[in-house]
Amino acid sequence: MRAVVFSRYGDESVLELTERPDPAPADGDVLVEVRAAGVNPVDWKHREGAVRNDRPFPLGMGWDVAGVVRGTVPGGPAVGEAVYGMLPLPYGGAYQELAVLPASAVAPKPARLSYAEAAAVPLAALTAWQALEAAGSTAGLRVLVHAGAGGVGHFAVQFARHLGAHVTATASARNLEFLRGLGVHEPVDRATADLAAGEPFDMVLDTVGGPVQHASWRLLRPGGTLITLPEPVDEAHRLPRVTARRVIVTPDGDALRRIGALIDSGAVHVEVQSVLPLRMAAEAHRTSRDGGVRGKLVLGL
Repeated sequence: MRAVVFSRYGDESVLELTERPDPAPADGDVLVEVRAAGVNPVDWKHREGAVRNDRPFPLGMGWDVAGVVRGTVPGGPAVGEAVYGMLPLPYGGAYQELAVLPASAVAPKPARLSYAEAAAVPLAALTAWQALEAAGSTAGLRVLVHAGAGGVGHFAVQFARHLGAHVTATASARNLEFLRGLGVHEPVDRATADLAAGEPFDMVLDTVGGPVQHASWRLLRPGGTLITLPEPVDEAHRLPRVTARRVIVTPDGDALRRIGALIDSGAVHVEVQSVLPLRMAAEAHRTSRDGGVRGKLVLGL
């Protein structure tokens, strides 16, 4: 099978499109013929060595897949069924023609989505879903999502609004109208907004890290919750009466079924900035690394 792998940590030049043996499913796994693979920041962080695992080189790439089941397990999806899902971290293997996933990690592909659109969903949408669950997001809460036009962000603002929250989200000036289209109540320009001057939030979702996490503590009311995604909680900036935790996404086929139902109902929009061929995986990584992606990048097989 064709696969994008890398044999040492480094920049985009270490990625190699090559022929690899077909993967062998273990007990409880399904074999999926991959039609499209999502691209996420964790992909290039893995390639650079910030996210590692205990497998020998060459290592596979990517965690988001959408495709057709070619091998299954009792009680699993049917052979020939269109599915989407997320491989378990930290073992990548989505940028290839065949992928192996736990049966519990896949769900039927949303009917209204193409394979490319479906591949944009799992990791980012599950991250947003699990972050809001961890914060206990419910109707009436004031929620701030940093980088609301990005992969995780554009799902988080829609899920929060669906739950009945009042949603504020930061973005570049060019993406403010996009956020309004997603139902964000208060889109704010990240370059000029003074969030501290407004009413405090019940929950802040930090998808950026660093100075954004540090500033987020003082945007929360007493009893509020800070959820950070890209890095651990920085204890040097902790404030009393604010709950903070990091969320690391895990595969969840049941949650993907619920997310798929929201997508098929029209309640949630999936934004794909571009679909690139598998041979352009390095270009996809460069674009993701440079930032400013609206929604998601996808590799088509």
